[in-house]
Amino acid sequence: MYNENKLMELNANFQLPAIDTEVEFTNEDLADEMDGLRLNFQRIKIPGSGALQFELPGDDPENPDYTKAIEGVILYNHAAFSYWAEDSQDDEDAVPLCSSVDGKLGIGEPGGDCYTCALNKFGSSENGKGKACKNTRVLYLLRDGEYMPIQIALPPTSLKPFNDFYNVAFASRRRATCGSVVSIGLKRMNNGKDDYSGATRS
Repeated sequence: MYNENKLMELNANFQLPAIDTEVEFTNEDLADEMDGLRLNFQRIKIPGSGALQFELPGDDPENPDYTKAIEGVILYNHAAFSYWAEDSQDDEDAVPLCSSVDGKLGIGEPGGDCYTCALNKFGSSENGKGKACKNTRVLYLLRDGEYMPIQIALPPTSLKPFNDFYNVAFASRRRATCGSVVSIGLKRMNNGKDDYSGATRS
C-alpha cells in the first residue's frame, strides 16, 4: 500500500519546516489570533469511481490541484466509525446517526460499545454483505515543507491493505507508525458491479 523503502528513516529529500526561533510568537499570541476561529485539518478524500488522482485543496476551490500520490510523515492515525440512515449515506451534508472517533465508543443512536454493536457486524448492511456502520482509518500526514498535517480517511475497501502494511512494516519490527514517511497512491478496483478507488503503495 505504501513505499516500504522509505519507512526506516526520513527521505533525504523530505524537508521538515524550519521554525524561526528569532520570532517571538507565544501561545497567548496564537490564542488571540484564533479567537472566534476554529482550526481545521485539510481533508483529502480517496476518490470514487476508480479515479487515479487525489484532489488537493488549494487557495482556489474552483481550481484544485491533482496528484497521483501523496507523500508525508505519519503523525497519528486512529479508527473512526460512522452510521448513517440508509437513504443518506451518499449525502455529504448528512449528519451520521451515530459516530465514534476511536472505533470503541459510539455517540448517538444506537451509541454504546462499538465492539458489541449489531450494526458493526458483517451482514448488517442493507445488502447483507458488509457492515451497516462504516469503518474507516484516519491518517494525519505532514507533507514536505508544511506546518499543518492533512487528514486522509481510508474507506472500508482500503482497510485491509493498510492492515497488511502495518503488520509488515511496523508490527513485525516493533516500530511505531509516527515519524515514518509514506507514499500513498491509488489503484482502480471493481467489486463485480462498480469501479472504485483503493489506496495502494505508489
